[in-house]
Amino acid sequence: MLTAIADALAHDRRATLDLARSIPDAVCDRRPAGLVQSPCWIVCHLGLADTLQHAALTTGTRRRNAYFDQFGPESDHDRAREHMLARYGSWSGAINAVAATHARLVEAIRSADPERLGAPHPVEPIRAWFPTLNDHLIYIVWHEGNHGGQLRAWIHAARHAVLLPPA
Repeated sequence: MLTAIADALAHDRRATLDLARSIPDAVCDRRPAGLVQSPCWIVCHLGLADTLQHAALTTGTRRRNAYFDQFGPESDHDRAREHMLARYGSWSGAINAVAATHARLVEAIRSADPERLGAPHPVEPIRAWFPTLNDHLIYIVWHEGNHGGQLRAWIHAARHAVLLPPA
């Protein structure tokens, strides 16, 4: 079962990052039609999530740091490009780094110990939301689909705002 979950996550992320690669650097931080999140923020946020989720699954740790402050749920979306450039150097650099981080998460899921996944979540503050790592794993699947969908909605809005050519 873990292999199927890992394969699905890898497939979904590949599709999401392929869409991200189709977005020109010049507009990756734009937010048409009142959208809150830009592709730049979405991709970097996925990298943050992968980093935190990998740590929870492999070492049972979590810590808030500058990465979380830059791309966490309550971060400043207006500064996404600035933070992306400081962390990754470029839009394509961000996409490639996030792909590599996700590959590590997928491998951790593939090789996870099913007994450990059923035990209480090792990060006590997270246990209120995800009692076990299995519960966290379900969230990882949801999170991937949620932000992949946001990127697809951004592309639709960007086409209507003429930031991207029509499909």
